[in-house]
Amino acid sequence: MEFFTTLSYFNTKNGPLVFYSYPNKDLEKYVKERIARIMDQVLTEEFVTFSFDKYYSLNYYFEIDSDWARADKEALLLSAIFDEGVSMEMEKAILTICIELSDWLKSKKNIFTGFYETNSTHYQDIKSQNIIDKNLLIIKSWVEEFYNAILEAVQERVEEEDITAFIEKENILTILNYLSRGPITIENLKEWYINKYPDDNFYKLIRNLITAQMVSIPNVSKSKNPPFNVYIAEDIKTIIGLISLKNRLLKNFIENHQKESPEAIEKRAQKLQEIIESALH
Repeated sequence: MEFFTTLSYFNTKNGPLVFYSYPNKDLEKYVKERIARIMDQVLTEEFVTFSFDKYYSLNYYFEIDSDWARADKEALLLSAIFDEGVSMEMEKAILTICIELSDWLKSKKNIFTGFYETNSTHYQDIKSQNIIDKNLLIIKSWVEEFYNAILEAVQERVEEEDITAFIEKENILTILNYLSRGPITIENLKEWYINKYPDDNFYKLIRNLITAQMVSIPNVSKSKNPPFNVYIAEDIKTIIGLISLKNRLLKNFIENHQKESPEAIEKRAQKLQEIIESALH
């Protein structure tokens, strides 16, 4: 599976244009035109798929604040173009990457200046030149980061380990328990999760859970418009319940045998662990 990434923007003089592509930096003219033309089909922030010739593209349209653009907004389209179709799980994983990176770009003050290169009137101002050049490099690096994040998502698989051991990781079990209460928007889930685990990579965790088919974002294939809701898989709810029961039984078991030697407790706990895990399988 081969792919490349692009960032398109709306140029006030020429309309939609591919601003930067990576790693294929010299795209054929018709490819650039077909990708940029997708912007004519979207009006609000959304995730859309589009096929042409041998290509299958996943595209995320969004806007950033701008002091130099009409209506004070720069219209942008982040695209991943594959040479074949991708699975729904991969689409959802790429969506989370798009949301993460678009949030980051939106947060960067004056990043819009990077879209006004040497042929713009703004570039004639000496003070603006340095800002434009600096932000141009940031934007290009940002597109390259988009490519690398997708490459990691394509290549990585959830660690090949016993599913109960994976779920029992504290952060995994915590977020799955939280999701078992009902669906929640990815934005609200991120806010909740970051408060509990500020050093964790939330979007990478979600991608891993989607790849493992423990959670899903079903409305990606329907409305494709925010907010995107995250759902836990029904069969995972049962597994979580069994794991929680196992943990409670182990805790009670150890508390009831505290007078025994550490070796005896460990032996009994190990036996109980084996019995419960055999039931889970």
